[in-house]
Amino acid sequence: MGQKITILCSGFGLGFYIPGLIIAKRLQQLGLETCIEVFENVMNEDKQFKTDQSRQAYRENFAVALASQRIPGDIRQSLNSAAVKSLLDQWLEEGRTRFIVLSGHWVHLLDILRERTKDEIDVDLLYVDSSLSPSWKQLLKLKPDYASFYREIPLYHPNRLEIMYRLDVDDKPSVPYEERASRLVIHGGGWGVGTFREKLRQLLDTEHGYDLDIVAYTEEEVVPSNTPGLRYVMNDPHWRTWFRDESGLHTFPPYVITDSGKPFVYKTPIEHHGLYGLVRQAMAVVSKPGAGALMDSLASGTPLIMLEPFGEHEKRNASIWEENGFGIPYNVWVEQGYSKDLLAQLAHNLISRQQQIQDYPTEYMSRFIHSEKEALHADRIHNNHAKS
Repeated sequence: MGQKITILCSGFGLGFYIPGLIIAKRLQQLGLETCIEVFENVMNEDKQFKTDQSRQAYRENFAVALASQRIPGDIRQSLNSAAVKSLLDQWLEEGRTRFIVLSGHWVHLLDILRERTKDEIDVDLLYVDSSLSPSWKQLLKLKPDYASFYREIPLYHPNRLEIMYRLDVDDKPSVPYEERASRLVIHGGGWGVGTFREKLRQLLDTEHGYDLDIVAYTEEEVVPSNTPGLRYVMNDPHWRTWFRDESGLHTFPPYVITDSGKPFVYKTPIEHHGLYGLVRQAMAVVSKPGAGALMDSLASGTPLIMLEPFGEHEKRNASIWEENGFGIPYNVWVEQGYSKDLLAQLAHNLISRQQQIQDYPTEYMSRFIHSEKEALHADRIHNNHAKS
């Protein structure tokens, strides 16, 4: 049906990548053809390497990660002009006009495309955080009117602590809370930043009645343990979001679940990111309130026990989850004695609200069908005038 929808992601964090894959899969199920692009593929290789260096520095020092958001810059200086030209030429040749954008960096390329094409381009600027994340803040500084030619789609209301859209990770109903094992998933987002390691040590040293699924970020972090019920889940540390598979497609991260360490046999999931399979079975997720964590929480009906946010956008994410009764700050939960009853109430709030919140891919499909009908109608009028 119609033309290909191009979904523009970023490897800066999995929260700007995995939601794009989820949207692509949902739109395909609804009958649309999609294509994923990752911003790092139009960057110079040395800048890709610098992204990897930043990942390591941020993981080792959360203060460095927080400070990085305050450093202004212009991402255009990192672009590979040949790669940009090749991609834009491809879009023009194929007549691509429909885009969903998860990172502000892509708007620089869309502005060039808009100037070069005679066709009108239809662009959703999809804000997966509740306020502007760094790529959008940088863009706003460089181009204050960047949104004037495009459609802004915030998943969260910009002025009220409300959720506007949901992203369903799969088509399965949430696991009833009483059927879930007493397990917690604990992680530091796609890059493993934040205070989760400190909290993990506390949880490992405390009698709280939960088994733990720990997200590891290097193979060295996975060590055999005498702790009953402890498992590790890890994405292949050598995989990068800008990699493609043998078919030339972007995929979910290859991952492994293990309780003992080596050998690590990574498998690439098909339906959704590997961690989600654990999240939907868990009593709660202990993590910072990133875009991906919020998506997983709402889709699965699994509460968030929230760690220190990474920047102002995640701080507001946390406020929305707390205000709606979907999550609780880690320290408050500890003060409540690691309460399972409290988590059960949060899960009930999530599960009861899911279907009341509009599904973004379904809404996109409705707009797509409407615009296709309008275009068909306009063509008929034009042809009738031409005949007369």
